Amino acid sequence: MKRFAAVLFVAFAFLTCAQWGFASQAHLLRFPDVHEDAVVFVAGGDIWIASTDGGLATRLTLHDGDETFPKFSPDGTLIAFTGEYDGNGDIYVMDRFGGNITRVTYHPDYDEVVGWHEGKNKIIFRSGRYSATRSSNLYLINHDGSGLEDIPLPQAVQGCFSPDGGKIAFNKVSRENRTWKRYQGGTAQEVYVYDLAAKTERNVTRFRGTDRIPMWIGDKIYFSSDRDGVLNIWSYDTNTEAVEQVTTHKAYDVRRPSMGGEQIVYEHGGDLYLLNVNTKQSKLVPIEIRSDAPEVRPYLKSVEENVTGFACSPDGATALLVARGEIFTVPRKEGITHNLSKNCGARDKDAVWSPDGKTIAYFSDQDGEYNLYVIDAEGETTPQKLTDLKDGYRHTLRWSPDSKKLGYTDQTLTLYYIDVATKKITRVDKAEYENVDISLDLKDIYDYTWAPDSRYIAYAKMDESWVNKIYIFSLETGKSRCISDGAFNDFHPVFTPDGEHLLFVSNRRFSPTFCDFEWEMVYKKNAGIYSYTLKKDGESLMPLIPAKKEPNARDEKSEKDKPVLVTIDFDGLNQRIEALPVERGNYRYLSTDDKH
Repeated sequence: MKRFAAVLFVAFAFLTCAQWGFASQAHLLRFPDVHEDAVVFVAGGDIWIASTDGGLATRLTLHDGDETFPKFSPDGTLIAFTGEYDGNGDIYVMDRFGGNITRVTYHPDYDEVVGWHEGKNKIIFRSGRYSATRSSNLYLINHDGSGLEDIPLPQAVQGCFSPDGGKIAFNKVSRENRTWKRYQGGTAQEVYVYDLAAKTERNVTRFRGTDRIPMWIGDKIYFSSDRDGVLNIWSYDTNTEAVEQVTTHKAYDVRRPSMGGEQIVYEHGGDLYLLNVNTKQSKLVPIEIRSDAPEVRPYLKSVEENVTGFACSPDGATALLVARGEIFTVPRKEGITHNLSKNCGARDKDAVWSPDGKTIAYFSDQDGEYNLYVIDAEGETTPQKLTDLKDGYRHTLRWSPDSKKLGYTDQTLTLYYIDVATKKITRVDKAEYENVDISLDLKDIYDYTWAPDSRYIAYAKMDESWVNKIYIFSLETGKSRCISDGAFNDFHPVFTPDGEHLLFVSNRRFSPTFCDFEWEMVYKKNAGIYSYTLKKDGESLMPLIPAKKEPNARDEKSEKDKPVLVTIDFDGLNQRIEALPVERGNYRYLSTDDKH
């Protein structure tokens, strides 16, 4: 491994990224706010300002730490924001030209700017500084750091005061940074209104899904909601209690809306949109960002600590490594490290070497979606694209032993194989149940294996009883058959090279112990390794009395050279299971050779 690391250190990945002077659709503009004819926002971790009509933006901050949540003061002369200048997220303030940056809060908890109190001209921010739980509260503070006061709400994360300052519309919980879509669980957000004089609270939205980031403009409270399946701007009339949809975006969610006067600015697909609440019309703010952006200049990068996948050539002479989205071949001894894919603007992954040693297959999203490519092992030809798949995530790429087919799984829990010559894709099976607490690359059906004659695929998938069972698919008949019997978790099957047995792991060693603290049973080390004898007249993998046979070099050679043809007698297969003599444990990922 030290040799590989040393070679990789010399063989840098050359990142060829364009200068950051591209069109608006390439932007990622975030955390916007608006005041009259100006919008302020974050791009690349810095704060920028631009006209509401769009055009060239001006950068206001330049620091290694992130600056987020910029908010104009009521008169537009100051901008409050959360900065990480001194390692912790605290409140800072600057003038609208980016000058006179001053620290406002000094607390080890994270302080996030929410907005301004127009009547008091104070910054509203959220913090968990005095909370004994994971909840947050809202606070007010002057821009010079004086006059800290808490807003009398037991739990609040977002809030906006009514025009007369007598009430506040707020959320109790925050999920703005979550990736959950159409969530309707226990932390679904509601908009509440609290009367500061009467000390009463009322839920004004009462929707099972998301209602967040309230903005009080005149007699209406505007907020973001996914009532139509996508986050859009809605309004609540404080007089009639009517709820009305204002924006009707379909492609992307409305993110982090912020009000200024009678305007609301928000994120949408990486761009900024401006909503006039009187006309109910939204428009794109076509902002241009032109900067030296040193982070996106081409540069040399060592990838020795970014290896995310590895394999080996069939002859063992060369390693196949995936690092930082590129594919490398690294010689075992002396030689040159080759970058086969050379896709600095794409992620190449799951590279596998064909058993005949001629071809390397991998997934790449260079055309926008993960598709399957093959390239000769020497990298002398252009990669050949085998698939034209659309939306989705593909993983677990494996060659058939004859180097003619490739299996893979996608995000729908479906296993496929493709004929490399004809590019024909065949669906093997689909899992209808899944373990939700694991990564996509470990989702069913990921533990499939090819038979040595490439005519069968064995795999495990979860059934309606939430138990993993082993199936065998025949490429000749196009049918799959479950071979597991019972309520055990069977998984990670693998054929022996001679095609006589199918090994697998099973959690069927039931030996519970009592917990030391509670009267509950604990199930530990319940896995063992087992074997199916595939033919009715086949020999046991671990016979009770081994047959005595004199060694014969000629016989051994002839058997080794003889092509393997797998025969599976499904009738009575479950009566031909034997346990290998290994201790109970947590076994995973079996692999075999001719003798082990």
